[in-house]
Amino acid sequence: MTTLLKTIGTAIAAGAMCIALGPTTAALAADWPEAKPIRIVFPFPAGPDFLVRMMAADLEEQFGQTVIVDNKPGAGGTIGMASVAHAKPDGYTFVVGFPGPTANYTNTYTGLPYTPLEDFDYVSQITHGDMVVVARADFPADDLGELLEYAKAHPGEVSAGNPGIGSYGHMIELMMSEQADADLKIVPYQGTAPTLVDLLSGSLDISVDFLSEAYTEHLKSGTMKALGIASAERNPDFPDVPTFQEAGVDLVAPLWSGILAPKGTPPAVIAQMNEAIANFLASEEAQAAFAKNYQRATSSTPEELQDMAIREEATWRDIIKKYNIRNN
Repeated sequence: MTTLLKTIGTAIAAGAMCIALGPTTAALAADWPEAKPIRIVFPFPAGPDFLVRMMAADLEEQFGQTVIVDNKPGAGGTIGMASVAHAKPDGYTFVVGFPGPTANYTNTYTGLPYTPLEDFDYVSQITHGDMVVVARADFPADDLGELLEYAKAHPGEVSAGNPGIGSYGHMIELMMSEQADADLKIVPYQGTAPTLVDLLSGSLDISVDFLSEAYTEHLKSGTMKALGIASAERNPDFPDVPTFQEAGVDLVAPLWSGILAPKGTPPAVIAQMNEAIANFLASEEAQAAFAKNYQRATSSTPEELQDMAIREEATWRDIIKKYNIRNN
């Protein structure tokens, strides 16, 4: 009976929404998703998209419709994002958004072919990942507080690597230095791999990067150590590593991703996609697969994801402008 009442209530709500939206939008949503395959654009090369492909397979089962993951890499994700920003908002095109292309490129790109905070409707967050401060094994600090005290006592001597100019790691190091009044010698690299090489050799003191398997094997073996996590809560795999806030750095900067759609996508479609994504992310299979890759399967309301993107841009705006961080 509860299921029947829920179904009737959903139908009544959907009908009321269609009346409010008018015939054009209602017609677009009426046969969704039967009309054609659903396309989810991943704005980077294949490889890191395997969790999205897992989600797509689950959505196919829920909707009884083909769901295609379409890799459109290039220009830091802007090519794929722009293709969706300018796509027809009929409910059949979505994109996986990350902090840079979804928010921060507003301030780091000139001539961006879309407006990050204006050209999309928000569907749901899908992942939460942690940014971590990692140090060489013999560095004379065992947590973030000790690192910052050491850096203040030895200005310009602590070398701090990151995956590249404008990367999350780069901006976190700048914010960390500012808040703690600690003079770090910031060294942008070309990706994670060369950063790891120098950490292991001892020629680099610390790095700020995404907590991934590239680091965790070294953290567990003791060839590196984690000093701090830039999230609101400690990481469940490394519960002894304090958060930035615990060390006195007022920064919460998880690496998140979410599903977005072209502006004007029917709200009824957004609601159905949001519910289906939440169903997938709540499954034991999704939770286990994401955790294996040191991410947390995390759903949200459309409004929560939009607020996250707005906060993202506001958090980094001043740092980006002060240090003139540019991606082109």
